[in-house]
Amino acid sequence: MNLRLHVHHVRTGGWCADIDDDFDRQPDDPYWCVDQWPTLQDALAAGCDQLARLAAATHLTRVSGYADAALAA
Repeated sequence: MNLRLHVHHVRTGGWCADIDDDFDRQPDDPYWCVDQWPTLQDALAAGCDQLARLAAATHLTRVSGYADAALAA
């Protein structure tokens, strides 16, 4: 499975990072998505860290959240 990290600026401010696969790139069902990162660097670092975790996982689950919750995990 090929997972892809997508980072984009959101209209309400901050950055969104999401990870999805080639077969289901719908924004309503990501493997991982966190909104409202304060900087692009924060979003990229978190997304790359999560990609590494997903690559090591034997079973992938789909989750989403906000930057504050992701930083606490």
